[in-house]
Amino acid sequence: MTATPDFQPLDVFDCPLEGIRQIEASAGTGKTWNICGLYLRLLLESRLEVQRILVVTFTNAATAELRERIRLRIVDTLAWLRAEQAGEAIAGGDDFVERLVRAARERHGLQTDDMLARLDLALATFDEASIFTIHGFCQRALADTPFTAQMPLAMELVRDDADWVAEAANDFWRRRVAADDLDAGLAGHLVASKDSPEGFAALLKRHLAKPLARAAWPDDLDAARAIPADDLAATHAVAFRLWHERRAEIDDLLQRSMGALSAVSYKEDSVRTALASWDDLLRRDDGLAALDVDAPKLELLGASRLAAATKKKQVTPQHEFFDVAQRLLDLRARATQALAYGRLALLKALLDEGTRAQREAKRRQRVIAFDDMLFNLHDRLTRGDSPWLPGELKKRFPAALIDEFQDTDPLQFAIFRTIYTTPTDDTLSPAPLFFVGDPKQAIYSFRNADLHTYIEAGTHAVVRYSLADNQRSSEALIHALNQLFAANPRAFMMDALAYQAVRFGQKPRQPLVDTSAPRAPLQVWTLPPADDGEPIFQRDATTAVVATTADEIARLLAAAQRGEVTLGHAPNERPLAAGDIAVLVRSNAQGTQIRQALTARAVGSVELSQASVFRSSDAEELDRVLTAILEPARERTLKAALSTELMGCDAAAIADLSGDESALLAAVQRFAGWRELWLQRGVGFMLRQWLAAEQVAARLLARPDGERRLTNLLHLIECLHEAGERHAAPDTLLRWLQSQRVWPDADDATQLRLESDQNLVQIVTIHKSKGLEYPIVFCPFLWSASRGGRGDGLTGLAYHDDDGQTVIDYGHAFRDEERQKEIRLRLKLEESAETLRLVYVALTRAVHRCVIVAGCYRTAGRYPSATGSTRSLLNWLVAGADLTPEQWFEHKNGAESIAAAWAALAQRSDGAIGVAPLPRGELVTLQTPRPAPDTLAALPAPRTLSGGWRIGSFSAIAHGAAHDRSGVDHDLRVVESPVAPAGDVAPAFRPSEDDPLHFPRGPAAGEAIHQAFESITFTDRETWPHAITQSLQLLRTMGVPDTPGAEGQRLRARMLQRMLEGTLDTPLPLGTPRPLRLSELPNTRRLVELEFHLPSHRLDANTLNDTLAAHGVPMPRLSFATLRGFLKGFIDLVFEHDGRWFILDWKSNHLGDTPAHYGQDAMAAAMRDQGYHLQALLYLVALDRYLRHRLAGYDPQRHLGGAAYLFVRGVRPDWRDAAGAPTGVFFQRPAAALIARLSALFDETEAAT
Repeated sequence: MTATPDFQPLDVFDCPLEGIRQIEASAGTGKTWNICGLYLRLLLESRLEVQRILVVTFTNAATAELRERIRLRIVDTLAWLRAEQAGEAIAGGDDFVERLVRAARERHGLQTDDMLARLDLALATFDEASIFTIHGFCQRALADTPFTAQMPLAMELVRDDADWVAEAANDFWRRRVAADDLDAGLAGHLVASKDSPEGFAALLKRHLAKPLARAAWPDDLDAARAIPADDLAATHAVAFRLWHERRAEIDDLLQRSMGALSAVSYKEDSVRTALASWDDLLRRDDGLAALDVDAPKLELLGASRLAAATKKKQVTPQHEFFDVAQRLLDLRARATQALAYGRLALLKALLDEGTRAQREAKRRQRVIAFDDMLFNLHDRLTRGDSPWLPGELKKRFPAALIDEFQDTDPLQFAIFRTIYTTPTDDTLSPAPLFFVGDPKQAIYSFRNADLHTYIEAGTHAVVRYSLADNQRSSEALIHALNQLFAANPRAFMMDALAYQAVRFGQKPRQPLVDTSAPRAPLQVWTLPPADDGEPIFQRDATTAVVATTADEIARLLAAAQRGEVTLGHAPNERPLAAGDIAVLVRSNAQGTQIRQALTARAVGSVELSQASVFRSSDAEELDRVLTAILEPARERTLKAALSTELMGCDAAAIADLSGDESALLAAVQRFAGWRELWLQRGVGFMLRQWLAAEQVAARLLARPDGERRLTNLLHLIECLHEAGERHAAPDTLLRWLQSQRVWPDADDATQLRLESDQNLVQIVTIHKSKGLEYPIVFCPFLWSASRGGRGDGLTGLAYHDDDGQTVIDYGHAFRDEERQKEIRLRLKLEESAETLRLVYVALTRAVHRCVIVAGCYRTAGRYPSATGSTRSLLNWLVAGADLTPEQWFEHKNGAESIAAAWAALAQRSDGAIGVAPLPRGELVTLQTPRPAPDTLAALPAPRTLSGGWRIGSFSAIAHGAAHDRSGVDHDLRVVESPVAPAGDVAPAFRPSEDDPLHFPRGPAAGEAIHQAFESITFTDRETWPHAITQSLQLLRTMGVPDTPGAEGQRLRARMLQRMLEGTLDTPLPLGTPRPLRLSELPNTRRLVELEFHLPSHRLDANTLNDTLAAHGVPMPRLSFATLRGFLKGFIDLVFEHDGRWFILDWKSNHLGDTPAHYGQDAMAAAMRDQGYHLQALLYLVALDRYLRHRLAGYDPQRHLGGAAYLFVRGVRPDWRDAAGAPTGVFFQRPAAALIARLSALFDETEAAT
C-alpha cells in the first residue's frame, strides 16, 4: 500500500475547511469535541445550513449522541454571544466557544449579529440536520434522487434480508443439489462436508456483505474433472480382497521390516494406526462410498511412502497389497479433488445465482434492506449511466464529517470518495471531507469493518491530523500506557499503524484516593508457576485469575465502605461504588465466570455484551417451550419443555408424569391452550399471558442471575413478536427462531440488553466497552491466547492482499504448500493485530487504575515456553521489540525472559506500572450495610373482602381443578379404551383400512378433528380437501407422525373425508318434524365456537350436585371450589332448525371398533363417565341467556331445541344400534325447568340458602 503522509497536530479552529482530511483521534482525546468545532465553523465560516452539512457515524446510539452534543454546542455559543452582547458575566466552562468566536472574528471578519442570525437559524431548523448513520445517509440520498438513481419511488425498508437470502439459497439447493441428476458421489461429498441449505445461506450472506471483495478460486476450477469411479471401484475391490485374505501376512511383513524403515515415520504406534485405518477403509467393498472415510496414516502402507522411507542399504518391503494400496491412494486423491472441485463449482454458482436471485426477489417485492442501500448507492454512483449523480449529492451535501471511520469498509469509502472527488462547476476549492477515527480501535472485522480501507483513505488525504491530548485518564495512567505501547515499535503488528504517545489533557478529573492497599495506575499481576515449576496450565490460571479478580473487587468495596477508597475532591468526595468498577472480558463465558465469583462474594454485577440474545441459553429454553406448545401431545417435547428453568419442573416431577395419566393430560391441556391462544392472538400476546400464568418471572428472579435471564426472555419475546409479522404461521416462526440460534443476525436490535440500572459492578465485553470509561478497570483475561488463523479453505479464507484488498480464497487448499503457508501467516497476522487493538481498547477505558494479568501458561498436554510466551500477545508488547511478528510466532521465549521484560518495564515507568505475582488470598465476602426497614402497618379494613375470584370452566367443575388454564375443550380428556356395548355382542365387524375408526387417537387427534369440522362449509364439499390438509398438518405439528409413505398420508386423508361425509350426511333425530342432515345446514343458520362468560356469585358443588340429582341427571358426584367469578366456555356449534336452536358438540372419543360400541347405551355410559351431561346443561344455560337477549319473543319451551353430541368416529348413515337408533348420535332435550334452575344457581348471592 502507498505510504501515508506524516501527522500534524490539529487546531480545529484554524485548519482549512477544504479537501479530504483525516483526523486520527486516540482514545480519550476529545474526538466529539473537535467534530463539534468543525461543524460550527462550517455553519459560521462556510455559511452552510444544517441540512447541507453531512455528519455520518455508524450506530444509532452514536448518531443520537452526536446530534445532541452538536445541538448543545450551538445553544452554548448562542448563550455566550448574547451574554457578551449584553455585557453580562459569561458562565464558566471550557474554552470552546471563546476560541471559536475569536477565530471567526479575527480570520473571517464575522460580526456578532451575523453569527447570532446563523446560529438562531441553525437551532430553529436543527431537526432537519443531516446527521445520519451510514445507512440513513444512503437512504436519504436514494430517496432524494430516486429518478437520478433509477430506484422505485416506494420501497419497504427491512432491517435484515436474511429471509430473502435463505429463500435464494433454498431455491438453489432445490434446483442444483436436491436434483435427481446430481452425481451420487458429489451428493455423498456434500453430506460428508455437512453442507445444508442453511450453510449455503450463510456463505451467500457473507458474500453479499463483502461486495467488493475478490473471490479467488482454483485456477483450473472450470476444467472438467471426472471421478475415476470405475478404476476406483476395481482397485478398491482388489485391495478389499487382498486385505481380508492376507491381513496377517501384511502385518508380519511390516513388523519384520521396521528396522529398514525410517524411525521417524514408522514408529510402532504409527504403524498400528495405519493398520487400523486400513481396517476402517476396507470394512466395506464400495470404493466410492468409502471416500468419506478420513482415516489417518493410510499413506504408510503405500509403495511410494515405503520406498521413500527405506534407509540406505536396506531393502524396501515388497507386497502386492502395497502396490495396490498406492494405486488406491492415488485414485482416492484424484476422486477427492474432483468431488471438492465439484463442490466449489456449486458454491461459485450459488454466489453468482443467489446474489442475482435475492436482489431480484427484493426488487420485485419492492423491499430494500440496510446493506442494499449501500450497494445500490455505490452501484448508481460508479456504474457510468448516472454521471451527474455524484455532483447532485455533492451539491446537496457540500461538506461532510465522517465519524468512527476506522469502522468503515471499502464500499462506504468508495461512496464518499466518488462524491467528494467529483469536480463541480460551482466550486473553486475541493469540498471539505473529514474522516475522523482511531485505527487502534478498529475491532469490528466480524461486522465487515476493514482497517485496510481506513489506511487506504489516508493516502487520499491532503493532510493527516492527530489528537494527542488525553482528556479521560489520569496523568500517571497515561504515562503508564505510553510506556507499555512504546516498548515495541511495532506494537500493533502493522507497518501502517504505530502508537503515538498522548499527553495529559487539562480537563478536570475527580481524583481516586486509596489508602487501603494502594496499587499502581497500571497494575500487572503475573501468572504463578505450576507446582512442578513449569508455567501454569491454562485452566488453572483461569480459575486463579477469576478468584483473585473477585477478591480484589470485594476488598475495594469493603474498603470504600470504611471510607478508605474515595472519588472526588474534599469535602465533596464520595466512597467508591460498585458501578465505578468494570471487568472487561472477551466472551460471555468469561463474563459468566466473573459474575459467579462476584456473586459468591455478595457483590452485585451486571453484564453488557454485544452477543446476540439468540445465543443465550434462554433462547434454547424458549425454543423447547414453543416446540412443546406446537406439539403438546408429543410426550418427549412436552417433558423437555417442562424440564427447562423457565417452567421449573424438577426431575422427580417429570418422572411422575409417566405414571400419572391425569397429570400428563393436564399438562397437555395447558400447552394446547397456549397453542390455541397463539393461533388466535399471535405469539407476543400468547407469551405475555404464558409469562403471567406460569409465573415465569418470579421463578427466574429467584435465581442469582434472574435479572439477566428475565431481560433475555422479554427481549426474545419482543423479537418473536416482530418476526411474527413476517412469519405468521407458528411452525414457520419456530423455524425462524431455530435458524437465528444457529446464525443470528448481526444487528444491534438482537444484542443482549442491560438487565439492571442499579449501581453494580459492570461486566462488559471489550467490544461493548468501546467509547465508555470507568474509574477502575480490571482486564483479567488479556493474557489468554488468540485463536490463530483457521479455516478449511473450502468455505473461503478471508484475508488482505499486498494492496489491501479483501480476498476470499476458496482455492486455498489446492495451492502449493508455500502459498498455503503464506496465506495462513496472513490470517494469523491479521487476527493477532486485531487482538492487540482489543488490548488497546481495553486498557484505555480506565480513568485512574487498570489491573491486568500477564505471563506464561501452557495448555493441557503441551509444554510451556512456545505456548505461554508467544501466543499471549500481551507479552509481544514487552518482549517482542527485537523480533518480527513471524519470528515471534516461532520464537521460544522462556518464562524467565518474559518475567524479566515485565520487570524492566515497571522499573523504567517511574512507579506508574506495578508488577507483582498474582495475589492468592482467602474468599472475601462483602458485607453490604442495609438501612433498617421502616415499621409498616396496614390500615384497618373498612369492609370484608371476599376472596377466590376466578374464571372457571366445565373442565374445572367436572374434574375438580382449582383453575382452568385452557380456552377450548377439545376432548383433551378422552376415552382410550372401548366402552363395552350392552346386550349381545354384534357379529364380527372388520373396518376397512380407511375407516375413521383407525384415525389416530388422543388430544392431538381431537384438535385436528375439531379443526376440520369447524373450518369447512357444510354445504360446499369443495372446501373439504383444504380443511382436511390443514387438519392433518395440525396433527403433524402437534407431534403425531404421518403414516409412513405417501399412500399412508392419503389413507389418513380418506379417513377424515369419510368421517366428514358420514357425520354430515347422517339424518339427526332432533325431535323436530323432520330430521336434519348437517350437509344441508347453511352458514347463515349456524355459529361456530360461540364463546360465553356466565357470571357466578357463588356456584358451589353441593348445591349443584343436589340440583342434578333432583332432576335425575346421571353424573358422578362433583367436588370443586366454590366459583366466584365467571364460567367460561366455547360451544362447538350453535345452529337453528325448524325454528329451534340447538347446541352440538363434536366428540372424537374412540369408544370401540364396531357399530355397537357407538350405540345409545355405550354413548350414555361415556356421557355419564366423562360428565358430558353437565357440559350440555351448562352450554344450554349459556344458549338460553344468549337467545333471551337476541331473539324477539323468545320462549325456551318453543325455541330451545336441546343438545346433540356426535361421537364422530361412529356416525354413519347406514349404521344402527340394536334398538334401530342411529349410532354415534346422542341427543337430549332437558326440561326447561332444569335449565331455569341451573341458570338461577349462577345468580344466587351469599345470602341465598
